[in-house]
Amino acid sequence: MNAHYIVDIQNPENNLVKVTLKLECPKGLEQLKVFLPSWSPGSYLMREYARHIRWIQITQDNGEVLFHNQRAKGVWEIDWSQSELKKPSKKFDVTYLIYLNELTVRTSHVNASHAFLHGPSYLMGVLNHEIKDPTIEFRFPSLWSKLSTSLIDVSVDRQKFIYTAENYDVLLDCPVEIGCHETDGFEFLGKPHNLAFYGSTYPHHESLKDDIKQIVKTSAAHFGNEIPYDQYLFLTHFGPKLRGGLEHLNSTALQFDGRKLANRKDYFAYLSLVAHEYFHLWNVKRIRPEELGPFDYLNENYTTLLWLSEGLTSFMDDLIVYRAGLCSLEEYLDQVRSNLESYFSTPGKKFHSLEQSSFNAWIKLYRPDENYKNSSMSYYLKGGLVFMVLHAHLLKNGKSINDLLTMLWDNFKEDPAQGVQKDEVYEMVNKLAGPEVLNLFSTMIETTNDIDFESCMKSFGCEFVWNEPKVPYLGVDWEYQGERAFVKAVYLDTPAYKGGVNPGDEVVFLNGLRFQREDATDVISLMEVNRAYEMIVSRMGKLERVEVIPTIAPRILKEIRIVNRELAEESFKF
Repeated sequence: MNAHYIVDIQNPENNLVKVTLKLECPKGLEQLKVFLPSWSPGSYLMREYARHIRWIQITQDNGEVLFHNQRAKGVWEIDWSQSELKKPSKKFDVTYLIYLNELTVRTSHVNASHAFLHGPSYLMGVLNHEIKDPTIEFRFPSLWSKLSTSLIDVSVDRQKFIYTAENYDVLLDCPVEIGCHETDGFEFLGKPHNLAFYGSTYPHHESLKDDIKQIVKTSAAHFGNEIPYDQYLFLTHFGPKLRGGLEHLNSTALQFDGRKLANRKDYFAYLSLVAHEYFHLWNVKRIRPEELGPFDYLNENYTTLLWLSEGLTSFMDDLIVYRAGLCSLEEYLDQVRSNLESYFSTPGKKFHSLEQSSFNAWIKLYRPDENYKNSSMSYYLKGGLVFMVLHAHLLKNGKSINDLLTMLWDNFKEDPAQGVQKDEVYEMVNKLAGPEVLNLFSTMIETTNDIDFESCMKSFGCEFVWNEPKVPYLGVDWEYQGERAFVKAVYLDTPAYKGGVNPGDEVVFLNGLRFQREDATDVISLMEVNRAYEMIVSRMGKLERVEVIPTIAPRILKEIRIVNRELAEESFKF
């Protein structure tokens, strides 16, 4: 089926876009259904994009308005049998007005300064029919001077902006930035790599273009310098408190707090984000779990393999920054330390294996609440650490994570349309390191058993340095409204948990004295361990009494110290 989209941004200041989808109904059909996706590949949450549609109208090319009926939250059925014409035309337009005002990498955002268009959030498809070689035309204010996308430009008239894609899936997988944003680029292996930056940053001395190019070169080297695209786009939105990324087939959308690029640790985080999303062009956009494609855009697509898609990528992102020469070994190990400390402090690791965490992404990871850390474990976090342990054991067998990447890529090239299965990954690990390492690896994936990270780091020539603070501990996270102190989260089996403190409680008095914002740190530090304290909390408008008995704070991983620098450098080099 052929399709042509017209995306008309007439009044961006109102956050509205009019989309017209031009189609022709296949012969012999009296009914046809069009739909707007409910979720975005790579972001596993039902976002119900159809809720932003203001109105929809379907007309034939002769001007007759066609009868249509909404059949589901994002599905409309068109019915030609109710046409007043004896021989109704099967060429028709689906036109709808949609509100786009959410600046994330998995939604669209249109205002007076720019348009960021994320395919699944605004482009309808045809249910149970394949759209081949769709074209899309963008119309926007004349003062906007640039359009950045990885779609193929087929404009003949340079006053028009018309693009095409291989099919509907690829069309959705190509975000678009329109406005007056900053652009730049470079070539690598003869292919253009375009950069687009929207938003403001504080002054800094980093060269984003040079560093991104180095990440591209280093990442590609892991796959024999095979870059499976003709062009690539790095699109970054800079804005206060922004953070996130989403991978696409030939591009990535990134968001970051532009005020923080001058801070060394934050800049490392930005480069890791770039590396993470770029690495996905191999691992997930090509090497993918078999359940993730072709996509069902209206329902959840469950898989237990996100530990491969996101876990392996989470191990490689920081490592690529180090291998690219963009950070020191100490900076890299400090990020590993931070990841380990997050893992150690997450009680949910006792309850959810990596497979369970992956399967439940739709209701856990992407919908975290105040109890999330008590009930589950991120497959990004634990998955990355598990692949670090696997890398250590591969090294002992004369191999490395690089060999696994080569096998995964070769497996993909044998049958690009076929997704990977868990048993295939297990067989690769078995071939590289034998059944003993495979058993260890599968246990880390499938169970909640403790993992010996300390021995792993020793094999890298490093050691853990622990900080054991002798301070009282309640086990809560705080949030504040002015001087008022509220409990944001309560951690499993901590004094606050055992005493019956609830998330959402406002602590009003502690042992009869008024409790305020500064007391959440200052006064608690003065409490005595193993002595009972009475808290009066306001809960749902009612004062309640609870008793807490502070314990000693748990130890904290302070540092990963390099003991044998030569071995450490050898362990993490390319």
